[in-house]
Amino acid sequence: MSERVSLNQRLFDLPVLNGLGRSIHSRRLAREPRGQSTATRFFRNIRQLDALQGPLRELVAGGDTCRILVAGCSFGCEAYSLAAYLAVEFPALDWTIDAFDIAHEAVAVAQRAVYGSKYGLADPLRGEARRYAARLLEPCGEAWGIAPDIRQRVRVSHGDLLASDFSAAAGYDMVFAQNFLLHMDDATAAEAFARAVGATRPGGALFVAGMNLDAKLALVTSHRLIPVDWEIEAIHNSDQMRRSAWPWGYWTLEPIDAARPDFIRRYSTIFRTPGFAAAHD
Repeated sequence: MSERVSLNQRLFDLPVLNGLGRSIHSRRLAREPRGQSTATRFFRNIRQLDALQGPLRELVAGGDTCRILVAGCSFGCEAYSLAAYLAVEFPALDWTIDAFDIAHEAVAVAQRAVYGSKYGLADPLRGEARRYAARLLEPCGEAWGIAPDIRQRVRVSHGDLLASDFSAAAGYDMVFAQNFLLHMDDATAAEAFARAVGATRPGGALFVAGMNLDAKLALVTSHRLIPVDWEIEAIHNSDQMRRSAWPWGYWTLEPIDAARPDFIRRYSTIFRTPGFAAAHD
């Protein structure tokens, strides 16, 4: 868990207050209006990316170019963080990242690739993030710019996952559709989820942190996705942007319940698409 855990989280994670927290969160889910947000930050969940050195290593160990899609990229923090991780941990890998967002202002920031605290470059650049930040960022006046060799591999554009003319060539090794599905109603999220699945190649990996957990259970089952059972609790608790604010908002993240029979599917944030077994033959 993060070294900085808010008092709010410590209180509501206590067994005596956990039930109250879940009740409050359920009411927020039922009554709060949904609304998209560009709030983000760099290196939000490095532990999730560490799966590339564990159960997903085959996706970055082959000789072919690794093709990655980041939907809902906001200011580009997730796409560039992933790029830095790949550059540091897999320096010989040939990779490309296609990223898009519906918000024109956010896309402009990501394309400009110059950051200060206003666009997600706040305090998290310390601890384990330092070595990735050192590879990713270069001084640019009073701000920081993305290293040119990384920037040229990340293609950022305007796009809408739900647009009638949306098309993403199926065949991405990895698709990141994170932290925007939870801002949609269930029907809309289901359509967006289906399109993200459709963009992922057979046996590829879909990253979907940041969606309604009950809705996710139904969707991963209907799409026959295979949960990645690896460091689930550590990844879950690393999302401090959402965990520390629970239960005061529909978008917040409940404490993990290891006793649930659906634990793996409910709390995993990484899934393999059908064809995973064939990819090992």
